[in-house]
Amino acid sequence: MKKSYTFFDRLLHWVLAFAILFILLTVFLRLNWMEKNHVAAIITDNLSALDIEITKEQAIKIAKQIRKPMFEWHITIGYVAAGAFVLRIFYHMFNKKNYNPTTSTEKFQAWVYRIFYVLLAVTLITGLLIKFGPDSIHKTTEDIHKLTLYYIIPFLVLHFTGIILAELGSKKGIVSKMIGGDK
Repeated sequence: MKKSYTFFDRLLHWVLAFAILFILLTVFLRLNWMEKNHVAAIITDNLSALDIEITKEQAIKIAKQIRKPMFEWHITIGYVAAGAFVLRIFYHMFNKKNYNPTTSTEKFQAWVYRIFYVLLAVTLITGLLIKFGPDSIHKTTEDIHKLTLYYIIPFLVLHFTGIILAELGSKKGIVSKMIGGDK
């Protein structure tokens, strides 16, 4: 079955794609190079070289302030992702295309995307609940939100593998269609 992608399909796809990749970058930085204990150690070491001593707790407090703008971008882009997600859901609810997967590959793809969107909804909802929800569920919501990171990487691997296989197989030009539409 030949798929076509409207401008709005493509726009929502790319907004979500870039938002997810940007958010993953902030998570990666936060867990690695910008990890609070790592940054605190750099601060402590460099201040010690200047004969300035601070406690580990003080260094961690400074480290958190250093990475705070990055986390604010994580939240802001999370709002963008949530908005694009809601638009995408409503767009597809009211602009139904008669896509009925027939081959086992198409059925597999359909299920992967369904699972992805359910998990993405969990990620976005828990992110919003962390920010706006009651304090009584903050810790649980934050734990769930952090765990949802682990579905994105396998999905991206499946997604890019599918793109490569499609381009090498019978669906050449799928990347061009997602960028420029049907020509």
